[in-house]
Order: sequence, then C-alpha cells, then structure tokens
Amino acid sequence: MNSKRNNEKIIQVLSEMRPIHDETEEEKAQREKMAEEALKKVTEESPWAFPRKVAVIICAALWVFSLVALMLGFADFGVLLPFMLVSLGVVCALNIPVFFKQDKMGDVIIAIIACAVCLIFAFGMLFVGGNR
Repeated sequence: MNSKRNNEKIIQVLSEMRPIHDETEEEKAQREKMAEEALKKVTEESPWAFPRKVAVIICAALWVFSLVALMLGFADFGVLLPFMLVSLGVVCALNIPVFFKQDKMGDVIIAIIACAVCLIFAFGMLFVGGNR
C-alpha cells in the first residue's frame, strides 16, 4: 500500500543505499554536459517564443469560436474552416525554427508538410471553393 509510513521507510532505505560503482571520469563528464545543456535550454529564450504563444492563443480562440458558431448554427462552414486551417498552418510554421534549433529534422519535415497542406487547403477553399 502507498501510505505516508511506507513512503518514509522507502525514503530511509534509499538514502542509506550506497552506489553500486564509483562514477568514472567519462560518466562524470557526460553528466556535467547534460546538466549544462539542460540549464542552457532553460535560460535561453527563443526569439519566436512570444509569437508562438500569441499564435497558439489566436488559433485556440478561433477554433473555439468556430466550433461554438457551427454548433449554434450561425456560421458558414465554408468561411470558418479556411481560417481555422490558416491559424493551424501559422502555428506549424512558427514551430519550424524551434525544431531546427533542437536538431529534430523529422519534426521539421512534418511541420513543413503540415503547414503547406493547411495553407494550400485553406487558400484553395477561399479562392476556388466559392466559385460554385
């Protein structure tokens, strides 16, 4: 059972345990390097941080407004969906530099594809879809 008393016993046992082996110089250097990288990620602010937050807020607000408008029946799906896709495409586009900085090439490719698909469908619906 998970109780306060059992947790205290486990903490006491763990605090009394000795390491299995002494840390080698290589392990120590690797641990210090990982700690420096973690500190660098925390202290370093991306120049795209504020625009990304604003874009996410706008995207979420637009999606919530669109869903409410569609559920209540006072909006046209052909107008709201393109703007929902544009906002999603902008959020994807603003994540691309962050993925580059983190050397996540797979995520960069997926973000570029998602951004392109969202924007192509959105502008296609706005400019071509209205000509029925």
